[in-house]
Amino acid sequence: MKAVQLAEFGVEHMQVAVVAEPSPGQGEVLIATEAATINPADFALATGAVAARLPWGTAPPYTPGWDLVGRVVAAGEGVAPSVVGSRVLGFSLWFESLRGTQAALVALPIGNVVPAPDGLPSAQLTTVGLNGLTAWRGLADLKLAKGETVVVTGAAGSVGGFAVELAAARGFTIIGVVREGQQQDALGLGATAAVSAAAVDLGAAVREIVPRGADALLDTASIAGPALAAIRDGGKYVTVTGLPAAERGIDVFRSGGRMDAPALHALANMATSGRLHTPVAHTCSIDNARAAYAVFGERTGRGRLVLSFPGT
Repeated sequence: MKAVQLAEFGVEHMQVAVVAEPSPGQGEVLIATEAATINPADFALATGAVAARLPWGTAPPYTPGWDLVGRVVAAGEGVAPSVVGSRVLGFSLWFESLRGTQAALVALPIGNVVPAPDGLPSAQLTTVGLNGLTAWRGLADLKLAKGETVVVTGAAGSVGGFAVELAAARGFTIIGVVREGQQQDALGLGATAAVSAAAVDLGAAVREIVPRGADALLDTASIAGPALAAIRDGGKYVTVTGLPAAERGIDVFRSGGRMDAPALHALANMATSGRLHTPVAHTCSIDNARAAYAVFGERTGRGRLVLSFPGT
């Protein structure tokens, strides 16, 4: 079968190789991949930016990929054979499993897949995996009450855009922080107001809207320290990357996407019903994976690059 492989760091070293087909183990299913998103975490792996986070003793080649949509073609011991033939949305917590989804066949634990609703193409549905679970977890960790105010940085991005839509559905007041020219994008997703990330003083820009400061901030754009000025004393800050030093009693902590079957199922249903937007900028065959990664860093906004798997 074909799989994206990285023998050494650097996009120029990426190749599509023919490798042995996996078999589903105890409690696992084997999935024929239809589509798999290229996420920022995959690009960071390809460039070596996350080399220090790799578990000790691991060695290349690595296959990237955190999420996929495909059909179950085999069931391992302990899994009901009736799942074979089902279309599913799957998630692999890559840094723990090192089991990438950018391959024609992927074995995943049955607990890491949920039914894929009909009505949304695989290329769009796969984008809710890592991106959606990260946004869902970040908002859950903030523990906000209906009506409280949350600032979302990167609010027109893939994770931030989902966070805005999820926050709006939960009744929060949302201030989106976006690149210049993307304000209308954030408002269209459900933000109450939007400010430019290029503002000289982000805290002042937010406090023009909420004078005492926001109750919380979800930082999907790695603004870090300067973002704290937008939060009221004793508020909350969640990031998906590095932590800034806490100040003024603000609770500062890190979050990230993890497998949560009920959440993934809810995200899939929301996307299929149109309550989550899943724009795809470009879909390309796995055979062109290196070219897709080469242009990945040049893209902005929510449109994702997705690998397709012809013949599956």
